[in-house]
Formats: sequence, C-alpha cells, structure tokens
Amino acid sequence: MPSSRILPTLRTCLRSLLSAGLCAGLGAACANSRMGAADVRLQDGQPCFTLTAKEGARSDSVRLKAVVISDDSTNPAAPVWSVVFDPARPQPISAASCVAYGRVPDGATIIQSAKPLTPNKVYDVYLNGRSTDPSDSTQGYAAKFCLVADAAGVQRVMPVERGSCAWDEGVCR
Repeated sequence: MPSSRILPTLRTCLRSLLSAGLCAGLGAACANSRMGAADVRLQDGQPCFTLTAKEGARSDSVRLKAVVISDDSTNPAAPVWSVVFDPARPQPISAASCVAYGRVPDGATIIQSAKPLTPNKVYDVYLNGRSTDPSDSTQGYAAKFCLVADAAGVQRVMPVERGSCAWDEGVCR
C-alpha cells in the first residue's frame, strides 16, 4: 500500500517539474526578443521614419506592419498618426527607404489621421515590423524625437536620448 501513495506523488512531482521547466524555457524565449532602433529624418520638410543604418545592415528583409507616432509630452501618450498595412502584404522597409509623416503608403489603412506636430514636444515613433529571418528576435523599432528650429529658423529633427531631460520631461529645450 505505501508504494501506491508514492507513485502518484512521484508522478505529480514529475509533472510539476516538467511544467516548471516548460515555463522557464518559454520565459527565456520571450526574454530573448529585442526592440531595434528606428531613425527619424526630414524629407520634404516632414519627419520620415525608417531603420537606423545599423538595423538595416543587420537585416535586409524587414516587413512593416504598422507605424505609430505618439505625443510623448502628455501622460498618457496621445496618438498623433498611425497606419497599418494589410497583414497579407506587409510593407518592406530598409534604411534607404522611409515612411513620411502624414502620407499614407500604398496598401496602408489610416488608424489615426495626422495631427500637426508641435516644435519642441517629444514624439515617439514605433515601427511594428519583423525580419523574415526567423533567427532575428527583433519585435519592432522605436525612437523618440523633437522638431526644433535652428538659429536660421529652419526646422530639423533632434533625436531624444534615453536619460536626457527631454526624455524625462517630454519637452526639448
């Protein structure tokens, strides 16, 4: 009779260990995903969103599923423009190409119409895209930026770095 009690307990312990191992393995798989760096540049006077040169060199086969721009100076961040692409036809993107603010690319649907961008506010860009390479764990590309005027009054893009006052305060000075 003692052996009949030991066997179910052993079986339960083995199942628990197997479940714990599976959860740990899945947790490690999720922890290996990464967020890549996006780049913002001016094109025809408007911000244009793309991959950094480093990210472009890392993978030449990124397929874009959505572009989301948010006003990061508010809490919570407010959407200012977003588009999504047909899941069956994601948009290829590289460091050489970009998606211009407010212009709806072919095959995209507007989720949030473009609002005017205000100088000196911090904006957040998220490019929802993945490489076609299954070994690439990148889940998307992100950056923060401000539009500022230089001494001549010409608008330019200023990247916002993590840990900077602009990052923390939501305002570029």
